[in-house]
Amino acid sequence: MASEAVNRLIATPAVASERQPPSSLLINDVTLREGEQSEGVSFSEARKVELALALHAAGVRQVQVGYPGRFERDGEATRSVAAALPDGRVEVVALAFVPDWEHEVDACLESGADVVTVVFRSSDRLQRLLGVTREQAVERVRGAVSRAAAGDAQVAFLPSDTTRADPGHLSELWHAAASSGADRVYVADSMGAATPELVAWLVRRARELTGLAVGVHCHNDFGLAVANTLAGVNAGAEIVDVAMNGLGDRAGNAPLEEVVAALELLYELPTGIEVAALTQLSRLFAAASNRTLPPNKPISGSSVFVHTLPTHRAAIEQDSRSIQAFEPELVGNTQRLEDRVDA
Repeated sequence: MASEAVNRLIATPAVASERQPPSSLLINDVTLREGEQSEGVSFSEARKVELALALHAAGVRQVQVGYPGRFERDGEATRSVAAALPDGRVEVVALAFVPDWEHEVDACLESGADVVTVVFRSSDRLQRLLGVTREQAVERVRGAVSRAAAGDAQVAFLPSDTTRADPGHLSELWHAAASSGADRVYVADSMGAATPELVAWLVRRARELTGLAVGVHCHNDFGLAVANTLAGVNAGAEIVDVAMNGLGDRAGNAPLEEVVAALELLYELPTGIEVAALTQLSRLFAAASNRTLPPNKPISGSSVFVHTLPTHRAAIEQDSRSIQAFEPELVGNTQRLEDRVDA
């Protein structure tokens, strides 16, 4: 399936030598948390369970639910989702930069989640707002990660605003987390301000410094979330944070359907996700979030496989790949040939 759609250039020696993709990938869907940071979006506990089950059925092995230490409803939803996914993995987030950070960590551990992600702000700009020095930040990361590591869950450390942080200080934070019991560390383009080159460099640096699995979490403020995520994976990132339809804070996160399709069909990297389920999943989440998909939405839009120009229609009728990168059936979408509308 993928071998016919893959961009052959990435297999050439000049390009392939620059790629260091991981041997395995974990697709971590963050829609249940990040989606609720989109304007006007809220999921009930029952809806979160329904959506988590749909993701699980499509092959998503880990879902992020919310902030048990901030919101009681998130702790309840975490327990419900975990009960519904006995063979799936549930992740929650502990904010280590708030005054009651100990409660944050404890509430996450008590929620029964499989993974606790400890977040601390890493850029000078955000640390100034907190009123902490770099040394205080490092000590807080040590304390929060150590506290989380004392529980039964896996622990990830996410330095918020990674891509605007001082590289030296960032290295200190990663090292503090790794030496305090973290199992994973992140490169988080929290403000969507990075380029693919920067994300790739940071992923390689995090891997070299810590020896741990590295995750990428990218926002879409410049429309680069997919490109940045793919750059991270090709630099060795093993964990990929994505959200259905790109839901998330501000311009949103890297869309699961676009990232998975690119990894599978362009890079031939197995994700474990059923590619043919992507359009159905996308439309399910659009309905749940009460957000209409743009007709030209990549992968799942209603018009992305519609051909109106006569020369294009004639070409498609002879060769289905002539005027499109792949057949719509691969991602669960459909093709239409229609007459062009003239004014």
